[in-house]
Amino acid sequence: MKRKILFHFWGVILLLLIFHLPLQGAEEDLLSAIKMIPIKGDQKTPYFSLKDLEGKKVELKQFKGKVIFLNFWATWCSPCKEEMPSLEVLHQKFKGKKFVLLAIAVDYGGIKPVKEFIHKYAYTFTVLIDSKGETLERFKVKGIPATFLIDKRGFMVGKAIGPRDWKSPEVISLINCLIEQ
Repeated sequence: MKRKILFHFWGVILLLLIFHLPLQGAEEDLLSAIKMIPIKGDQKTPYFSLKDLEGKKVELKQFKGKVIFLNFWATWCSPCKEEMPSLEVLHQKFKGKKFVLLAIAVDYGGIKPVKEFIHKYAYTFTVLIDSKGETLERFKVKGIPATFLIDKRGFMVGKAIGPRDWKSPEVISLINCLIEQ
């Protein structure tokens, strides 16, 4: 009886490894292809609570079970503005799926310039305001744009500093891979 239980236990462990490892390998290849730095181990995402453009409180825990694409930016940052159209394409591509794109504006001038910029270009993804830079500090961000990819369990998968083409096939594949996990 004991032997049978051990056999089943190790069988389950083996199956988990077989199905999880190839996904990790693909995930790492895709992170590398888009020049994102992999975040090794199970590093939990720092908690945050910020207000959106309408003044509504948004907390990280609201998105449990979803892949989170977290982008730090500012209206005065040219590279940030350069990647915004591809963020909108990404947002539209995964709308209604287990995915959320959160753009955290770190403008020290407050909400007005951010609201004007977002409305001018008709971006529809969720924009949060961090005019004190507290979330920047929690994520240890040294430059913007900075992007973090967070899996459905709330663990950070990768980070990127600098602009990217977020609508590339590699990015789409990576997000699909994370959604399917």
